[in-house]
Amino acid sequence: MNEPRQPDGALILISAPPGTGKSTVLPHMISLARGRAVVADIDEVLEHGTLLGVKVADRSAAAIWPAYDRLWERITSFVTRSGFDMVLFAQVLDKHPAPGAGTVIGWEIDDDVRDIRLQNRQESKATIADARLDAIALRKLLPRSSIIYTSRAETPERCADALWRAVEPHLQSK
Repeated sequence: MNEPRQPDGALILISAPPGTGKSTVLPHMISLARGRAVVADIDEVLEHGTLLGVKVADRSAAAIWPAYDRLWERITSFVTRSGFDMVLFAQVLDKHPAPGAGTVIGWEIDDDVRDIRLQNRQESKATIADARLDAIALRKLLPRSSIIYTSRAETPERCADALWRAVEPHLQSK
């Protein structure tokens, strides 16, 4: 006899350009989600920016980006098919996911603030320019109502609170 299938958990992607603050906010989101959702950053499987020795964020690695995306699709599938909700911090998507593939919430900060953060991380001018292009792409991809805007003055905890308020309505395990 077939057991009734448990519903899949929800997948919520927080899409943001480099330098927005995903890694800084991550521990606060984990605290907010404890017992309600699995929270991860797409860069967490990297070791010093590399995966199996390949620097993933470098343009020279563009050929492996689709495989890296498929890896994360598999990871999120493992979590959600078990009935757990998952919140994944990700880079800006090239296109909106297919219907039913998850909810996308954008996260943005002022371009100048992001530029300064990336400069402080000693990122190249090309990386900073790419982050600006990612921000433009995010604004074109999502309606303004689906993008959370935070300011330089907001603490990581307040940014996490704002993001959590946007995530919470999409969770399956209320």
